[in-house]
Amino acid sequence: MDKEVIDAIRAKEQLPETMTDSEIAQEYKGTYTAARAAISLDHKPLDQVLADTMAKIFPFMRKK
Repeated sequence: MDKEVIDAIRAKEQLPETMTDSEIAQEYKGTYTAARAAISLDHKPLDQVLADTMAKIFPFMRKK
């Protein structure tokens, strides 16, 4: 498992720093959480995509 994916899992699951990368990889290998963490590295969350699109269509709706 890539280090970036392990770091994303650690952040999302709020795992302690004392848990080693190999322990995280062993516990989360092949899980839905690992898949979501890997996808989140390459993609924006859907809420952010919708907000960006709405801001393009309706400029007055931008957050200030």
